[in-house]
Amino acid sequence: MKEDAAEAEACQYIARLVYGRCRIRLHEGKDALIKARLGKRMRKHGFGGLAEYCDFLRTKGDEEEVTGVIDALTTNVTNFLREPEHFQFLVEQALPSVLPKNRKRFHIWSAACSSGEEPYTIGLYLSEHYSPALGWDWRIAASDISTKVLEQARLGIYPVERLEAMPRDWLRRYFQKGNGCWEGSCRVKPGISERVTFRQINLIEPYDHPQSFEVIFCRNVMIYFDRATQEQLVRQLCRFLVPKGYLLIGHSESLNGLNVPLRCLRPSVFQKNPV
Repeated sequence: MKEDAAEAEACQYIARLVYGRCRIRLHEGKDALIKARLGKRMRKHGFGGLAEYCDFLRTKGDEEEVTGVIDALTTNVTNFLREPEHFQFLVEQALPSVLPKNRKRFHIWSAACSSGEEPYTIGLYLSEHYSPALGWDWRIAASDISTKVLEQARLGIYPVERLEAMPRDWLRRYFQKGNGCWEGSCRVKPGISERVTFRQINLIEPYDHPQSFEVIFCRNVMIYFDRATQEQLVRQLCRFLVPKGYLLIGHSESLNGLNVPLRCLRPSVFQKNPV
């Protein structure tokens, strides 16, 4: 019983640590998930239980170890072409309405990019509709709190089965098939990957950008936060949106009741108020 209590307290400690760092709530009932996700880190240091590992975190854990905890417990579910209506809205409605006439340079931000599928999908759609060969000059900023998934994203290499929904002509134009030890994998071609910049950002901490964005994707992130944190996050995002720029959120998310400078155009699509 004493051991069970120690393990339960350890789970609470981890939940407090994660909430304090990134405002993600690990609700009661997540004990099994916490232990499973941190199992690799516990084994790395030779600990048989979570209570021992938490004692280590309290006394000897450095910033790198805490980052490892955050990486392990941050859920990253994504795939190419996910919620495609957002990408269609981007190229067919958002950009035509927000870009000044004759302006061909613009910036998009994928604010929770995970392992890179979202920003690369944005790049696919932009390449099809705003081709650099026709003088368009666009850049995609991509960020995530997890350093682990950012390493994967920068590589731009994915198992072929992750690309099953991709149109065949897009596969030929925008991906390179691997050979030898890379057999069964595909890499995003430089024409797109060179236009995507990856960066580690904790969205609830202070950060900055050297430019504003015409469109920001921040999908399926706010579901992990309480309402006060959601408002803080969205108001921060809005600082980097151009007037009348667009914020796209997940279909299961809502901004109802938040004091933010946005108007809802349709579920999950918001436009920044003009200055």
